[in-house]
Amino acid sequence: MRTPALLVAALLVGCASRRPEPIPSAVPSPFARLPGSPGSARAGFVEPVREGAAHCVVGLSPGVTAKPGELLVSRDRALRPTALLEVEQAQGRVAHARIRRGRPGPKDEAVKPSPELLQLAEALPGT
Repeated sequence: MRTPALLVAALLVGCASRRPEPIPSAVPSPFARLPGSPGSARAGFVEPVREGAAHCVVGLSPGVTAKPGELLVSRDRALRPTALLEVEQAQGRVAHARIRRGRPGPKDEAVKPSPELLQLAEALPGT
């Protein structure tokens, strides 16, 4: 009776001490950056802007803060910059920004830009 119990215990201890090997996945992680995407962190999304407006509203993502004077870049689905935005006021999950260059599209993504993306946004036509 003692032998089967010892064999089961040895088997359990042997299984518990062995680390499983990672399973290679053919499907990329949803958290991985897309190839060619800039290293810019998402701040939120631009709310629709009326034609000729000098300001816009950015709905900030959870956990993101924005400070007055901070620059954001809006970009379209193809990750091309559409506007350079300067935060004037932020309260909770809403930031009010002045459109410095370009014109943001409805529901464009707003990001805290990498130096490369900021340079591209500064080349946009002025408002």
